[in-house]
Amino acid sequence: MVWQPHTQLQNGKYTIQKTLGEGGFGITYLATDETGKPVAIKTLNDNIRKRRDFNQCQEDFLNEALRLAQCRHPHVVRVRQVIQHDSLWCITMDYIDGTNLGRWVEKEGALPETQALRYIRQIGDALRVVHQQGFLHRDVKPLNILVKNDLAQAVLIDFGMAREFTPNLTQVHTEYVSRGFAPIEQYDRRSRRGAYTDVYGLAATLYALVTAEVPESATARDHHIARGKPDPLIPPQQSG
Repeated sequence: MVWQPHTQLQNGKYTIQKTLGEGGFGITYLATDETGKPVAIKTLNDNIRKRRDFNQCQEDFLNEALRLAQCRHPHVVRVRQVIQHDSLWCITMDYIDGTNLGRWVEKEGALPETQALRYIRQIGDALRVVHQQGFLHRDVKPLNILVKNDLAQAVLIDFGMAREFTPNLTQVHTEYVSRGFAPIEQYDRRSRRGAYTDVYGLAATLYALVTAEVPESATARDHHIARGKPDPLIPPQQSG
């Protein structure tokens, strides 16, 4: 069940304030710690808790926390603690007071190029650290980038799809794509992946920020190019 406001975790160490958001796997809450400081707490949602493979989902979720904890960088959301409540693993993280870039662009429209590039450079630097730790984020997109309310800092969030990788080695990964932001190799469980996999998502994110449009999917682009047709991706300067 969804935790209601004033629900206490860890014998009162954390108090739930409200739900921040829910995705296909997880749900994130705003809470306060014993000092009254806001924190974000992420755990598995009700749909996942009802699945037969819930124990495996729990293990994957715990691995997400461990992966994220290794990636120390000012533009990667910081894990504070991994806890258990009612046999459910939870990740406590720094609370980012801001909004995601997907919502921002939807509301305000395309960003100025200089502002968009500043965020992309910050997230690109964060991804460099993620890759140095041997991980791929695999879901870089505007919805997974929070911008603080001062608009100066962008932070990469949601490492639920992150996986270890070995450069130039063919590995089996679960299929998961965000259309428009996922490169062609993410449509094939056995394709080679590397840092370039996240770079594609980062480039697609830049496109979305300066055009306020989701770029053409990698499969559509591949289909056209393989048949000798022009790339259907509209150049940013011609978009809109």
